[in-house]
Amino acid sequence: MLSLKTVALIGALFFTGFILGYAYGGPELGTVLGFVFAILLFVKKGQDLRSQLNYITAADIVTEWGALYRNQGQKVQDILTRLKQKTVTSGYFPMRTTDQTIMEKASAKTTSVLQRFQKAFTAKGGVIFEPLKIPLMKVKIDLAETPDDLEETWLGFLADNSLKRKDWPFIKWYLYEMGFKQLDEDREKDEIYKGVPGTITPGTATAAGTNLLGIKKQINNLNTAGKLGKIIMGAMPTDPLEVVEYIEDFYKQIPRLIKNEIDFGFVQEDVHDNFREGMRLKYNAQYKDVEDSKLTKLRYDNIGLVGLPSMSGSDKIWTTPSWNRQGGIKKPKNPNIFEVENVDRTVKAYTDWYEAYGFWIGEYLMSNDVELT
Repeated sequence: MLSLKTVALIGALFFTGFILGYAYGGPELGTVLGFVFAILLFVKKGQDLRSQLNYITAADIVTEWGALYRNQGQKVQDILTRLKQKTVTSGYFPMRTTDQTIMEKASAKTTSVLQRFQKAFTAKGGVIFEPLKIPLMKVKIDLAETPDDLEETWLGFLADNSLKRKDWPFIKWYLYEMGFKQLDEDREKDEIYKGVPGTITPGTATAAGTNLLGIKKQINNLNTAGKLGKIIMGAMPTDPLEVVEYIEDFYKQIPRLIKNEIDFGFVQEDVHDNFREGMRLKYNAQYKDVEDSKLTKLRYDNIGLVGLPSMSGSDKIWTTPSWNRQGGIKKPKNPNIFEVENVDRTVKAYTDWYEAYGFWIGEYLMSNDVELT
């Protein structure tokens, strides 16, 4: 039973909240704030309420519009989601769907067979097979939210009368924005080029950039193993004209047999822009020697230069035939679907699959000699 002192304190807190709410939003808001102020009496000092549940951060909405839902015609289209990076790099890797956790091929290297004629049978020639592997990484998405916090905010239209929170409009919106669109950004910004797999700590989610074996790490691993087509170039310049000369010199050093098979070279977007400007200055300053549509291609080779968002901040350049690039996925439908469950009033969503982007023959992957650690 509550003491008279406690009852009096509850009444005082309720009255304070009611007066403040009434002043800003009328009797309905006054009643809500009165109860909120009264409930605060029973929260233990120093207790972190956010640690108890998976909370949606709607504090700024509450500050601006108040802790009371008013239907003013707002809808999902009124939520302006911040820009997210789309997946770009994966589009340059032919994808293979597999039921295995390792993609496998074999390379065959034959030796000379042609010889001068003689009546005697003189066998000549042979073949050397080498196993090739690209392991897939198992990855997942685990999400958990308690959407009740939205009901008394401007975002209340994302709530619903159903007791099954997984059926609320918020969950559909959230899974699309935080699941599918965020996955694209994570893959491009943190994993496909810069990823370095780390150690898994049981019960703790792995950090961004530690979930896939990225292109940069693969290049450096091949260099350490002595299997990279490394070209000694030194640091990447920043002057546009020098960038053009640097990249042209890079391709001059690639063996002709490999260069004839190459479709694209890959750099960060800033280097790509410098190359385009340098091509304009070098070949189109006095007269138009190169069509504008070809300013991102090498002048004397049918090889395009692609700027990749995933390579932001990197001065590497890498190139290889298209058939030497390989992407792979096991459970290909899963990155686009979620299993959604209600756990009390918390909604949990999860999915998992295997994914990788790699190269079959390291010697056919050409790169400059920077950032090798």
